[in-house]
Amino acid sequence: MTRKAGTTAGSDPQVRALLDSEAPIITLVCKSDIRHAERALRVSPDENLAMIEETFAFLTGEGRRVIMDAEHFFDGYRFDPEYTIRALLAAANGGADTLCLCDTNGGMLPEDVTEIVAAVRARVDLPLGMHAHNDSGCAVANSMAAVAAGATHVQGCINGYGERTGNADIISVVANLELKKGLTVLKGGGLTEATRIAHAISEITNIAPFARQPYVGASAFAHKAGLHASAIRVDPDLYQHTEPEHVGNGLRMLVSDMAGRASIELKGKEPRLRPRGPGRVARSRHRPRQARGGRRLHVRRRGCLLRTPAAVRTGRGQRLLGRRDLARARLLQARGPHRCRRRGRHQGSTPGESAMSPSARATAPSMPSTTPCAPHSRRPTRRSRPSRLTDFKVRIMDASHGTDAITRVLITTVHRETGRRRRTVGVGPNVIEAAWEAMVDSLVYGLIKEGVERR
Repeated sequence: MTRKAGTTAGSDPQVRALLDSEAPIITLVCKSDIRHAERALRVSPDENLAMIEETFAFLTGEGRRVIMDAEHFFDGYRFDPEYTIRALLAAANGGADTLCLCDTNGGMLPEDVTEIVAAVRARVDLPLGMHAHNDSGCAVANSMAAVAAGATHVQGCINGYGERTGNADIISVVANLELKKGLTVLKGGGLTEATRIAHAISEITNIAPFARQPYVGASAFAHKAGLHASAIRVDPDLYQHTEPEHVGNGLRMLVSDMAGRASIELKGKEPRLRPRGPGRVARSRHRPRQARGGRRLHVRRRGCLLRTPAAVRTGRGQRLLGRRDLARARLLQARGPHRCRRRGRHQGSTPGESAMSPSARATAPSMPSTTPCAPHSRRPTRRSRPSRLTDFKVRIMDASHGTDAITRVLITTVHRETGRRRRTVGVGPNVIEAAWEAMVDSLVYGLIKEGVERR
């Protein structure tokens, strides 16, 4: 924010805090709508302009690069265009680097943005920017319209996160600029990391990825109908607006009751997959898995000939009334430095603990670089657990079903010696069963990555 009324920029504690942060670039949010100056700040229009100019002058005088976020600019321009221009010029007189026009309420349409940005461009010489909210569903379109009208600075957020309905999805904006407009926005082919980054941030925030998100969503390049599959087999460009590899995504063929021969044939050409038939894959198509390790195991197990080094013949995770969580590992077997055929049972205080302990004890003898646990040991040692749990996320996939909702557990484990990180997912009717599946898959996936052969 700019300095408060009745003080100086150099003595305002908030402005001083910005300076003391030693940030080389500072963005100041300024009131550009005269109604907000009078009603929200309760200052005169002239005092608001003075607050803007003096704050910019102070910070730029201290060697900082300062960007103006002209809050409520578009709504203010509609009400009093002359005052909004005066607010921009006040920041420019104070040494502003860039003037970003904000659609704070998110109600603009692309044609409105084009008209207003072009009008401002004709009166202001500094670089212009665009800050769009998505309340009208036009955040990305409004950002593109602003660029077409002369803006060279765009603000947004990965995956479109933000208050209310969100900000402009910066991934879609960048992809449109590079792939549709031919502009160079990122250096070194960084756009190919878009899908990985979008999904990684979804997991960090524990917000379910939006499958229909443009460019990077799981359904962005997915095809289900047999008619589409037949055309894609001839020429993928017939049903795709761009190549999925440009954004780090991939072509997905969904095998269901709508699939035809072409869908099955294309699915069979995926690396390391040898389908047994459409039925097994189709029956499991609604299982909501989104972690890479979990997807690979799921597809190979359900639709293909899976050659895993370990197999859980019977496993069970349950919660007993009045008691702590209980998990049983009935039988796991593997081939490696040690052959394993063990039964395990352990009680833990959390779903992760109750699932991890018996699984780790049963598979520890087959894991490379680990010391096998004692044959009659009832309690696993630290050494018998080759991996440690570093993250555990729980997500309700279909909240509309209430207590009958499907639970998804995403875990991240790290091998104690190699430091290799793996992420797997479990799905079940409750958190105990989902955690059990995720833990076992993590161990199986780890054995696959270690190169242990199947018995």
